[in-house]
Amino acid sequence: MRPRVFISLATSNLGGPGKGLLQFLRSGGFELCDPVVVDFVTESGCESEFARVMRLSGANVVELRQNRKFDMNLVDQAENIVKREGCQILQSHGYKSHVLCALLKRRVRLPWVAFVHGWTSENMKMHCYRLVEMGLVTLATRVVAVSEALGKRLPGIAQRKMTVIPNAVDPAELNDSSGRDVRHELGIPGEALVVGVVGRLSPEKGQIFFLKALAQTRKQVPNAVGILLGDGQDRAMLETEAVRCGLAGAVFFTGHISGLGDYYRAMDLVAMPSLSEGMPNVALEAMIFAKPVVASRVGGVPEVVVEGETGFMVTAGDAESLAVALIRMLESPSRMQAMGEAGRRRALDNFSPTVRVDRLLALYKELLVAQTLEGNKNA
Repeated sequence: MRPRVFISLATSNLGGPGKGLLQFLRSGGFELCDPVVVDFVTESGCESEFARVMRLSGANVVELRQNRKFDMNLVDQAENIVKREGCQILQSHGYKSHVLCALLKRRVRLPWVAFVHGWTSENMKMHCYRLVEMGLVTLATRVVAVSEALGKRLPGIAQRKMTVIPNAVDPAELNDSSGRDVRHELGIPGEALVVGVVGRLSPEKGQIFFLKALAQTRKQVPNAVGILLGDGQDRAMLETEAVRCGLAGAVFFTGHISGLGDYYRAMDLVAMPSLSEGMPNVALEAMIFAKPVVASRVGGVPEVVVEGETGFMVTAGDAESLAVALIRMLESPSRMQAMGEAGRRRALDNFSPTVRVDRLLALYKELLVAQTLEGNKNA
């Protein structure tokens, strides 16, 4: 039986969960299940990046029209979609989608899978969203966490019906080289050692500690420079901090980048100074490009980065220990190369998209069997 799955992800940008969904569909999901992907559409009616990418992939994208932040009419619309499309499983990503599926489950009596990807913490609103999400997932039939560490932060009720399915990385998705010479475009000297930081510019990503660490690193490795890929609320503050740290001309802010391949190839080393992480896609991407990683020991990072083999881990928020690790790496090109190669092997062997697809399909089938048995018992 091909599971028919109602997939709810309330987002306008593709983002990490959206990329994971796209990867699932492209890596066998289309052949093994029938996804119905929901797009939350505002009054403006403009198609979001998420919806556009999903449509182009060939997914069946259906619209939920909303007139306000959370429109209760969404539940009626979703119920009509589930019945019209013959959906058998509900799937949600993020607090808003969890609310929708929690209400929908009571009406349509279908199994519900709630995915937990991790949380940001830039303000009180996001903290409240996290608390809401942690409460809502206890109502789901099954909970999927992207790392063991993240799963341990969930309430006990959620942990008892949880399965861990890590993110995966597909080399084909990252093979987007346009042949650009990123170093030349940014004006980076040929002899420079480039440390890249990839991700949203917001407090939980810890870029401010990287800037402080880079300033210390350059005292011992003067040709070390940094590239910060991404955009966000902290950009202006970080640009000011870079100047204050004496990094003018030694750190480069690229803004939002859609194709990362040429940028990863321009790096010698990838730093992840995060204060919190769920399952670090950036670490997996870096490893696919055979780049060693220096990362904070938080969340699911230790489940990806092997200390002393594919990279080094440091205490989150400690710029001094981060600088020590960066220097240790940059002063030994042979170590960086060996760790990068080991990281690529690990990513290919342990974080394959096809393995992730198999685990998700097994979960779907388990839910359908349980639903059938329950129906027969009540008949």
